[in-house]
Amino acid sequence: MLRTCANVLRQRTSQVWVSVRLMGNDPSPGSINAAHDKFAEREQALENSYFRKQNEELLAKLRQRHDDLEKQSDVIETEQERIEAEIKKLEQQREELMRKGQKTSKA
Repeated sequence: MLRTCANVLRQRTSQVWVSVRLMGNDPSPGSINAAHDKFAEREQALENSYFRKQNEELLAKLRQRHDDLEKQSDVIETEQERIEAEIKKLEQQREELMRKGQKTSKA
């Protein structure tokens, strides 16, 4: 009977000790990395690598989108120049027709 009581007490105290030890003294966020051990440094390096990769992918997508928009802009400018040339041509034809119409009405 005495042994079972001692075992129960030992188990309870070890459970309390483990839970206190896991909680730590510093409840602030990031307190795990406050120790600056090799695991924390490696974790920070992996995190930096991940976000650097994400940024590079986003920049690549942004550059591709920019290039696509530049090409679309060039196509639109070319089409606009073609339309303006067509408008000038039609205006010249209209002026010629008006001149011919005025000459025939005078005669």
